Amino acid sequence: MALAMFGASVSTVSAAVPFPMSSGNYSENFSDIANWTNNFASGIGAQYWASVPVNSSGSIPDGVKITVSTATFVSGTSGGVQKGSGNIQLLSTNGTDLTNADAIDLLLDFTGITAGTLSYDFATVFNSTGNRNGSLRVYTSNDGVAFTELTAASVVDFQNNVAFSKQISLVQLPASFTNSPTARIRFYDYNGTGPSGSSGARPKASIDNLVVTGTPISAGGPAGPMISNISTIPGTPVDTLGVTVQASVVDTARSLDAVSLAWGTSSSSLPNVISMAPASGDFWQTAQPIPAQTGGTMVYYEITAVDDSVTVQSPVLGYTVTGTGGGSGSAPVITSVYEASDSTLLVFFNVAVDSATSQTPGNYNVGGLGAVNAVRDPIVTSQVTITVRSIPAGDRTLTVNGVGDLAAHYTSNATFGFHFVDVSIPAGYYDSAIGQRGSALLITLHNIIRGHTALSYSSTATAFQHTDKRPDGNVWDVYSDVPGGTPPYEYAFGPLGSGGSEGIAYNREHSFPQSWFGGSVLPMYSDLWIIYPTDSKVNSERGNFPYGKVGTATWTSLNGTQLGNSVSPGYSGTCFEPIDGYKGDLARSQFYVATRYFNEDASWPGGASTNKSQLLPWAADQYLQWSIADAVSWKERVRNAAIYEYQHNRNPFVDHPEFVSAIYDSANAAGIGPAAMPAHVMLRAAMPTPFQTRTAIAYDLPRRGRVALRIFDISGRLVRSLVAGAVQEAGYHSIEWDGRDDAGTVAVPGLYFSRLEAGGASDVRRVVRLR
Repeated sequence: MALAMFGASVSTVSAAVPFPMSSGNYSENFSDIANWTNNFASGIGAQYWASVPVNSSGSIPDGVKITVSTATFVSGTSGGVQKGSGNIQLLSTNGTDLTNADAIDLLLDFTGITAGTLSYDFATVFNSTGNRNGSLRVYTSNDGVAFTELTAASVVDFQNNVAFSKQISLVQLPASFTNSPTARIRFYDYNGTGPSGSSGARPKASIDNLVVTGTPISAGGPAGPMISNISTIPGTPVDTLGVTVQASVVDTARSLDAVSLAWGTSSSSLPNVISMAPASGDFWQTAQPIPAQTGGTMVYYEITAVDDSVTVQSPVLGYTVTGTGGGSGSAPVITSVYEASDSTLLVFFNVAVDSATSQTPGNYNVGGLGAVNAVRDPIVTSQVTITVRSIPAGDRTLTVNGVGDLAAHYTSNATFGFHFVDVSIPAGYYDSAIGQRGSALLITLHNIIRGHTALSYSSTATAFQHTDKRPDGNVWDVYSDVPGGTPPYEYAFGPLGSGGSEGIAYNREHSFPQSWFGGSVLPMYSDLWIIYPTDSKVNSERGNFPYGKVGTATWTSLNGTQLGNSVSPGYSGTCFEPIDGYKGDLARSQFYVATRYFNEDASWPGGASTNKSQLLPWAADQYLQWSIADAVSWKERVRNAAIYEYQHNRNPFVDHPEFVSAIYDSANAAGIGPAAMPAHVMLRAAMPTPFQTRTAIAYDLPRRGRVALRIFDISGRLVRSLVAGAVQEAGYHSIEWDGRDDAGTVAVPGLYFSRLEAGGASDVRRVVRLR
């Protein structure tokens, strides 16, 4: 291939030499860039860089195909390598996406050195008019022929004439660099994808303050924590939002004792300390954000990780706060509306809103129904929870008047359309299941939910916008989300795609692999209870492996999902383990398949956890445990209701989680309904407790009657009425508490009491909410 000649070309033409990492860490701030000459032939520091010639092999963006040589510095709107003001820039032009690419290589000699990390400052440089995207991917190689992307160091799809900068911090270099005399880092710029409807020029990518680290292989001292992949959320801090910092912290020698962050507005003084807590996988994040600062402020921070022998600190990093004046020069814009309960909506604005006007209920209206309460989030001041009673199901419009930002810009008839679902179970839907258990119950449930309305496969992607939408309006991906925390990446709804690493594209995941039911066969192929929108890379890693408990992980996603050998009793093959927060969701989808397609599976090949549609004993036992440990969430109830609107069938195990035990727990002797009614009013323990964001409270009723279920704090003050005198049937019931009071305000962490009253009897349980 053309790149086989690449090494000789560099050494002969540009005389590039690798930087000797044995002399210390590599650092370049491009202060002498004005004196660098073509092909990096002269100029202070230029000798460690190499131009990359045109190469027609491969496809963009693979790090290999090059359409524009970087042997000569260019300027203005010309594609190639350019000299910035104290930085080096790359530009790929052309109005057709993914057609132009150029690159420059940094050469490094790691002889005797253990590879460390890469850090650099990225910024978009405006290029004439237009709003098309560009992309900068970072690749590594030891031979100049085979290149592997360093995903965490790449910046994909940045837009022309939209200010954007990002600090790439301490990205771990590949182990293959260790002791390698021919390591190279390639900065590969190409004309990225979109956005839809864009036109005109592409942006330039600016690279500055580049640092590569390493440590001598023979260095003494005990191993200790390693801090890498530091990032801020949001990536571009603004004056209206606090900033969360996250980093990968790994200690292969001992258990970590503590991780913390110190910050301040001077690099020489970091007096403010924030503890950091595990987030997902190896990532830790600040327990609370660095408070919002005024525009133009430079904030400095440093992460410290400690085990019982070693203390390690990151370099002092920093970010500049972008000023918005509390607004954008115009009124606040509604960016999302989320159905947070059957009577509350979570409203997202694009900027922080002021306390007085945002908490005036009269400023909010849904189709003629006025809000009766409005509470601004005390931390994320761009979010407001409003209470609106009796919203009917269907497409609705929220209208907001008189809500101002911090610069006194006020909404006037601002509107946002959203879809509201009825989460209640249709009357009589499960009447025929009363009193049944075991296979009789499974067959009855099958008869209730069979013959659903089958969608076309192409329409499932559109349906996701009702069934799997996060509160902020983005895709709810169970393979990347971190319940109660910050996900490593999010996707806006758009075209499906694929990528070789996480965070590039999302697509459709059949939680019950389609090869197990014979491929693209309806109705299974488009059954929304089987399909979830997930990151394409994680979907690919899962393949058609069954869900199970992983012993030793061979691959771990950024949110902690794992692939590895199974330690679920009864199965020792390879399995895929979702994080705890979504095990119940995915388990209940498996139970749905076994019920919906019972006796309709004669041609199914089946899989490692099933005999055709029916779960093998090991899988049924494992998923039963997961279903109990991860109770039905509000997310699932909304998803159930949304799918019901499309398919006209429901997941019985979301509506009645007790059905799982009634069918699959051989030790369960109790039926459901009159044949096995509870003997007395009983309030069950909240699941989970302690909890952070949501907990499920279940209870049993021996007979039909009026019910009250309320939450009280330790002083006896009423906090929330979950059920207020409604008439309910005898049997098992469950309701979720979202940790808010009746006004929609988040309850303070601490001890609470749930009290059930029905038929003249009562029961009380403790429930604890964590910070």
